[in-house]
Amino acid sequence: MTSIPQNTPKPPKGTRFRASWGGLVIPVAIVGAISAAETARTTDASREIFFNISTPWLMYFVFTLAVAIIIGAFVQRARIWRLGRPHSVNRSLGARLTQALTMGAGTSRVKNDRFAGIMHACIYSSFVMLTIVTGLLAVDDYVPLIFGSNDEHLFLQGPIYLGYSLVGDVFGVVGLVGVGMAVYRRYIAPPTKLTWDRRAAEDGIIVGLLGFVLFTGILVEGLRIGGGEIPAGNEDWSKWSPAGYVIAKILGGPISESTLLDRHVWWWWFHVVAAFSLLTLMAVTKFRHIVFAPVNAFFKRPSTPLYLAPMGDIEALIESGAGLGAGKLQDFTWKQLFDADTCVRCGRCTDACPAYAAGQPLSPMALIQDIKTYMNHAGPLLISGKNPEEVLEKPLVGGYIKDESLWACRTCGACVQECPVLIEHVPSIVDMRRYLVMEQARVPATAQAALQNIEQRGHPWRGTQLTRTSWIEQLQQQGLDVPMFDGSQDYLYWVGCSGALVERNVPITQSVVKLLMESGTSFGVLGQAESCNGDPARRLGNEFLFATMAQANAEMMNEVGVKRVITSCPHCFNTFKNEYPDFGANYEVSHHADFLQFLLAKGDLKPKTMNNATITFHDSCYIGRGNGIYDSPRQVLEAIPGATLVEMPRSREKGMCCGAGGGNMWQEEEGTRVNHLRAAEAANTGASIVATACPFCIQMFDDGIPAVQPDEEKRTIKAYDIAELLEVSVKPATMAMVDGAVEVPPGVS
Repeated sequence: MTSIPQNTPKPPKGTRFRASWGGLVIPVAIVGAISAAETARTTDASREIFFNISTPWLMYFVFTLAVAIIIGAFVQRARIWRLGRPHSVNRSLGARLTQALTMGAGTSRVKNDRFAGIMHACIYSSFVMLTIVTGLLAVDDYVPLIFGSNDEHLFLQGPIYLGYSLVGDVFGVVGLVGVGMAVYRRYIAPPTKLTWDRRAAEDGIIVGLLGFVLFTGILVEGLRIGGGEIPAGNEDWSKWSPAGYVIAKILGGPISESTLLDRHVWWWWFHVVAAFSLLTLMAVTKFRHIVFAPVNAFFKRPSTPLYLAPMGDIEALIESGAGLGAGKLQDFTWKQLFDADTCVRCGRCTDACPAYAAGQPLSPMALIQDIKTYMNHAGPLLISGKNPEEVLEKPLVGGYIKDESLWACRTCGACVQECPVLIEHVPSIVDMRRYLVMEQARVPATAQAALQNIEQRGHPWRGTQLTRTSWIEQLQQQGLDVPMFDGSQDYLYWVGCSGALVERNVPITQSVVKLLMESGTSFGVLGQAESCNGDPARRLGNEFLFATMAQANAEMMNEVGVKRVITSCPHCFNTFKNEYPDFGANYEVSHHADFLQFLLAKGDLKPKTMNNATITFHDSCYIGRGNGIYDSPRQVLEAIPGATLVEMPRSREKGMCCGAGGGNMWQEEEGTRVNHLRAAEAANTGASIVATACPFCIQMFDDGIPAVQPDEEKRTIKAYDIAELLEVSVKPATMAMVDGAVEVPPGVS
């Protein structure tokens, strides 16, 4: 007898476990497959649609009643939606259809929360498949009757019927798994975001009724199999309905066939009434999102989520007596009202909101729900010919929705990005800001000062000692002449108010210009001819001021022959690229992150060594979430030899706003400052540099870092623009000299 050597290594436990299971499962699977194949060869497998039911006509009465309730409820909601202003959805039909299939029916955003994604996938797939199963059963039964055929079935017989039975059973069980997960998530271990707006009765009815319908469906099937199919000698068919078969075997022992058939009748009716009751909930509860979400995905604009539509001829609106902005129900578009009805109160938007995270008075979910509450109160009054302002105790803006909630919004789009049912919060918020600014003149003092500066000086920065050519004069002292744009150059470099008039941002502008010169790019600047492009005015709600500036800038830029624009400010980039076309200004617009990466890829810029620098990159909302620019700024940093890039917990699509957006650069904040939260997150990565590609973000980090690391000697992180870091690596000799040495960011050699 041969002995096994003692040093023979044993297979890992996991391998042994899988091998043992394989030895058991594989033979069973083979035997089961052979048995199933043999069973499937039968040609007479089928079932009677109203088996054991003596009054099937009563089901049609219940069905008709349910359909009447559903239609009535939808018509009532549609009458309210129609109170809103027109909203076009007949453009970009291909992109809209793709959205409806992927983000709507495909629930792509739901999957961002893994547990919720699996739960919804189970429930949603079960709902869809069982609806299809029921529909096929009706087609199979009614089509022969309609066409006068003597055939009992159109196609549900033999192997097709057995496969049909298996699919229905599997998805019934899958749905029950999803309901179990929903019960656990909502009642046993709910995440905080689900506690912000709990409506126990409604949620309990939806989850409970859904679970009851799924369970009774399997129970009824088991009673049918135990009372009819097995006694008839067709047990092999029953195994293709595994869940029902298990129920039949459990009940078939202690209960007689006649009793099973009696109970089958009762439970069949319970199941039918519950199923049609569940359908009616789609019309009167948040359960309607099963239908509304795909529809809303089709309605959603395929353009950037941070695009704001123009109001049209504002002077004509004033002359006609129409409201400016959204202060009443009929001031919203019908799409915005539909948004409010689509909300499922999942809390994802609020969970992603930087203002809410900082303890400031804004919850995007609550705001949408407040619009819906107002709609429920004001809509029926308007339909009946009454004036809601005379009947309701408080107005929409300032009553249902507080002014401070609207001003706390950063317009960063995090809420829009996270919403699984494709609600667009930001346009509604800005519309209500427009009402506050242009109708009510209720504006925070610091925001009003910024708007006055834009109107009077062409920029929002009060007290600056710089002019739009100060940075040019500084470069001239270094021997560099910056070209003025005259129409002959390929690119206009739009410096922007922050790039020219904020002292901290001047070095960024100069770095970009030096890199453009180093690469041989044909460009020019406008100098004193440049003015604010109006973005702060638009986001703060003064649409009239924005439209005036946009029209003037568009005419000037078209006149001097601008074709391509490079910007350093993401807000300028978004405005020129996505919003100026509404004013007749169509340019090829590049952000400097994209353009520098393009120059690096061409080999026009060649970075030198950079050692011992660990960099974390902060995604600006208006180039990241707003326009999908995530890779190019990171590629610029990665092109710098020796640099190590680390990510913050919230980055790319999940990136957190610096706090300056939506005009909050010029507003006081309640609660914790958003930029302090973001600065702490950057410092906690262990990086020595937080890089960004936005002048606003730089300012917010320069304010936030000292707040989270007050001791200057122990401060571990500084903020720089990617252009500053690249310029040091490409051509360090052009950096300013301090005490005889080149002043460079820490860790750069």
